[in-house]
Amino acid sequence: MKTNFTKLFSVCFFLFLGFAASAQTDTRSVGESKAYTVTPESGSNGLLWTLSGTSGTDWNITAGALNSGSITVLWMKPGTYNMTFTETESHTGVDCSTTKTLTVTVNADFSVAIADASSAASCATGSTGTTDVTFVLTKTNGSNDWTFDYTTVGLTSEITGNDVAVSGGTHNLVISLANTADGSDQTFKVQISDVKDSFGNPAGDDDTNNVTIYGVPNTGNISF
Repeated sequence: MKTNFTKLFSVCFFLFLGFAASAQTDTRSVGESKAYTVTPESGSNGLLWTLSGTSGTDWNITAGALNSGSITVLWMKPGTYNMTFTETESHTGVDCSTTKTLTVTVNADFSVAIADASSAASCATGSTGTTDVTFVLTKTNGSNDWTFDYTTVGLTSEITGNDVAVSGGTHNLVISLANTADGSDQTFKVQISDVKDSFGNPAGDDDTNNVTIYGVPNTGNISF
């Protein structure tokens, strides 16, 4: 009996040594989902995933189960996290476990950039009404949903927007300028700020170069 226990202890000890050499690394972005899979020796063994950080704040399990061989993790906050998978085989009075570890680095690479207006009208649509100028915002990484504030700079009456909700990787921001009755030009740029993804991660501010909408001549009516 003593000999059998000694052999079993030795097996468990070498399994533990194998764990020490099995650490792996992975790199992700905020808002990215990734499936992680381990092939256990036996599905009847005890299986358990553990993750550092806080569920629902730093990450979320979107598929699979913690007691299965596969889970899908949505990474929500930048940071470094440890994922551990443990398979436990029960013997008579002794449990032997193999543990695999993965260190996941989630980068703070969520960003939004606003491009200069590529098709801005060079002339106003008239002396009344409005002229629309379109600016394209492009998101990199982060969650699918995000918000931002914006303001124009340079107009007599600045145009602003707060907590503009966006879904997807791009958004067309349309600035509608009231045309000037006296035919004067309007030169302005657009700044975006307080950009956040749906997890609360911030992105840096950005702005455009100046764009000019030229006023049309304030010509009088034909007399007759």
